[in-house]
Amino acid sequence: MYKRILVPLDGSGLAERALQHAVDIARAFDGHLDLVRVVPVATLQVARAGDISDLESEVAEALEYLTGLQGRLSEEGLDVSYRVRQGDVAEEILEEARDCHSDIVVMCSHGRSGIARWVYGSIADRVLRYGLSSVPAILVISSSANA
Repeated sequence: MYKRILVPLDGSGLAERALQHAVDIARAFDGHLDLVRVVPVATLQVARAGDISDLESEVAEALEYLTGLQGRLSEEGLDVSYRVRQGDVAEEILEEARDCHSDIVVMCSHGRSGIARWVYGSIADRVLRYGLSSVPAILVISSSANA
């Protein structure tokens, strides 16, 4: 049923809380994990302003992070691939879901509410509201107080 499981990650332990849920789904359905990390727009804007080293550094860090996760998960017998994307985080997650024909998206929300959610926005909220009409999603709610 869920053969392609997309897991957006930002490199934080908080975001990785969704990973175990995705692993459980992959094992239950003999599925494939697609890990994605997006280098955000702000880094791209800095690069366009002439400091390309920030962008290269973030992309290299994202690749190292995802390569490490892929290695660990592959050793556990899971089928895993990864991709680093650049741009608006929510838009790139949605694009990745389309590109890899995801059957489900498993992601974490940082659990912000009220003014913090308004100020920082919610990547998970944008992904769920504006693009996953045909793809089910599991949203793992976490707060930094519990990290």
